[in-house]
Amino acid sequence: MNDGYALLLSFVYVAIVVGLAETLRRAGRVSFDISRKIIHVGIGTWILPTVLLFRSPWLAATPPAIFIVLNLASLARGWSRAMDEGAGENIGTVFFPLSFTLLIASLWNAEGGKAALTAGLLTMAWGDAAAALIGIRFGRHRYRVGRSWRSLEGSAAMFVFSVAAVAAAGALVNGGSYGPAPILAGAALATVLEAASRRGIDNLLVPVGTAFLLWGMGRIG
Repeated sequence: MNDGYALLLSFVYVAIVVGLAETLRRAGRVSFDISRKIIHVGIGTWILPTVLLFRSPWLAATPPAIFIVLNLASLARGWSRAMDEGAGENIGTVFFPLSFTLLIASLWNAEGGKAALTAGLLTMAWGDAAAALIGIRFGRHRYRVGRSWRSLEGSAAMFVFSVAAVAAAGALVNGGSYGPAPILAGAALATVLEAASRRGIDNLLVPVGTAFLLWGMGRIG
């Protein structure tokens, strides 16, 4: 596909995901937490079409770079309550597109880099959402990290969905095909970083840390 069409498709897709989440929230069909996770999973999963459709890393990085600025403005002005309501000091909506931009810029042209950056971003998109939703619904065994509370059930969900994310990236993106060791190592690191993070910084640390671990293991192997 021509990069211009891929760029247009990216913006249309993001608008649809955010619009859907906002519509459902306003209609009372979903809570704020669910609307936020719809956006989180929907936007994060777009990394798969990104690496498959775009040829230029700079054009691929353009949408997330723009959304760093837009999300900052949205936090300040409250443009999207489905995404920003109750965020407070949590600026994860800014960190996530920042991680997109940094990983595309740094790993796109590296050997095995596309698979690694895809895996890193999918662990955050799928794993973090699962950890939050399952932790809230089923979390009974809690532990404390700094001032924040986590649950063993949520962390287990993070690990399982991160395993699925790394395996999917390896299977679908050229240069991947991860074996058991990198899949488990990537999922374990993503789980630890998510559990230890505060104020939305996991949206940066999990994708970047997991991606570079996987890329580094590929280089060593």
